[in-house]
Amino acid sequence: MVSKIALPVFLAAATALASNSSTDSYAPYYVDCPEDIQLVRQPRSTSLAESEWVHGRKAQIVEALGRYLWNLDLGDFDTAEYMDRVLANIDYNVPVIGWANSGGGWRSATTGVGGLQAIDERTAGAREAKVGGLFQMLTYIAGLSGGSWPVSSPTFHDYEPIGDMVADWQLDVDRFTEDTVEGYFEVLVEKYEAGFNISVADMMGRGFAAQTIPGVNRTWSSIPEMPGFKSFSGPFPILIASSINRSSPVEDGLYVPSWEAPWYEWNPFEFGSWKLGFVPTKYVGTVPNENNTAEQCVVNLDQASFVLGSVASAWNYWYLEAVSNDTLGTFSKRNGAIQKRDSNVDELVELVDEVFSEFFNYTVSQISNPSIPNAFNPDENLTLADGSEAGQSIPFLPLIQPDRKLDFIMAWDDDADDEPYTWNNGTNIYDSYVFAKAHGLPFPEIPPVREMLARNYTIKPVLFGCDTNLTTTRDATSPIVAYFANAPYSWYSNFSWSTTTLSSAEANGIMQNSFNLLTQGNGTLDSTWTECLGCAAIDRSLARVGMQRSQACEQCFQEHCWDGTLTAGVSEDFVLDPSLALDPSLGYAEWTEEHPDME
Repeated sequence: MVSKIALPVFLAAATALASNSSTDSYAPYYVDCPEDIQLVRQPRSTSLAESEWVHGRKAQIVEALGRYLWNLDLGDFDTAEYMDRVLANIDYNVPVIGWANSGGGWRSATTGVGGLQAIDERTAGAREAKVGGLFQMLTYIAGLSGGSWPVSSPTFHDYEPIGDMVADWQLDVDRFTEDTVEGYFEVLVEKYEAGFNISVADMMGRGFAAQTIPGVNRTWSSIPEMPGFKSFSGPFPILIASSINRSSPVEDGLYVPSWEAPWYEWNPFEFGSWKLGFVPTKYVGTVPNENNTAEQCVVNLDQASFVLGSVASAWNYWYLEAVSNDTLGTFSKRNGAIQKRDSNVDELVELVDEVFSEFFNYTVSQISNPSIPNAFNPDENLTLADGSEAGQSIPFLPLIQPDRKLDFIMAWDDDADDEPYTWNNGTNIYDSYVFAKAHGLPFPEIPPVREMLARNYTIKPVLFGCDTNLTTTRDATSPIVAYFANAPYSWYSNFSWSTTTLSSAEANGIMQNSFNLLTQGNGTLDSTWTECLGCAAIDRSLARVGMQRSQACEQCFQEHCWDGTLTAGVSEDFVLDPSLALDPSLGYAEWTEEHPDME
């Protein structure tokens, strides 16, 4: 962390380095707007650019689908007949599959990317484990907060093998040392001098990007020009955030988002809300006139680092927790404060508050959340907040918009919501169901938390929505969801979300654990799970091609899908404290003695 002694030195350097904004700078700048541009698009559908891209992506997916199914071998299922029917109308028949990566800081980033590595057919052992190829079949990939890393990084690495990408992360390097934080503030001055608001999201985002994005000053609007994206080689990335405004709830002087606050998504073509509208990502920060045009357009506000910081904007809660001894700012999904935060977070909160106050004359309220000029309401800046604060830690919302027509969603949940061992208790997916039902969105029915725990649905994978009667729509327009909650299989992966460095051994152990969870110990714990995952991936498309479920898939759904029934659930004093699934004899206390840095 940066020491207080160093502040005058690097702040002076920052002032000296601030210069005119340019395309090589972090700072946004102005250009002449295209004459025929209409800045705000009504949110009635996906953009034409996205629709055309998805069309191209499906042509790539169909080849991966065939490889995956032939490798999977679903017994009595006629793979050849199915593929012939899919090929008859690729646009209509190819299953639309998404991956949703929850928030959870560095922890959800590393365990989640371990899950992606497991389903990448280029990963050693992935095809043999019968899950390799699912990554190649993804149309969409969505994330928020720490889950934004496994979404952004594959895209900016041009969809190279996930294992190679993770090696480039250099997880053993701390991106928030004194020297690196000094550099982040130097860059922030550029944006400040250009007349744009700066916040903690700018600083944190630079560190996140340094870890996961190759190169500096990359923008989201540049993604469509990348070779991998242009050739439809990987999934369409989406990041989401909640928002606050002047009418938002206030805790100890800081705004916090409500559950009904508008949600905003970043994608390569557009930024915006399904409630208010969308603008071109390239021109985020441009406020249109009464004709929905502008003479000067803002560009470069969609910096990859700023986007990462904007969807992980939980500084308001970090600050409230730090100054209130964990009595304020507890995330809404939790029953109370969870002591799973490194002390360096509190030190960083104190330091950053001082820097912004003394050098930029900003208050804590002004720096806690990023704000940008608002194309949808020019009278008030658009201010973003971490979606985990608003009860939606798994980014289902962009994936269940009816116009995207998703058939199957693989959801990775690792947001440390159960006391005291910070495993996952199912609150996040249940909250998403409640929200979807209240807003008429397609989603499977999800049992309450006590039922999730009673059935061990947060310890082993489970499917929801196999029976269309157990969905909000009561038909096949609701997707099937495969729910993967981080749990210990070969590694106790409940380390702190604020851990900023991992050794190679630790990172490998965590990612192997994700592989073992997703594959159920490479089939040793459940020999039918991976085949059932394949059944779920194609199930919604079967009706479109005029085929019935196979007997094997019907049988596996009976075993791995929630049937809609409820029991008494766990008792109120239940403690979620699982052992290693692949080595139950090795308890947590004994294991932490061997791995003291992972507590």
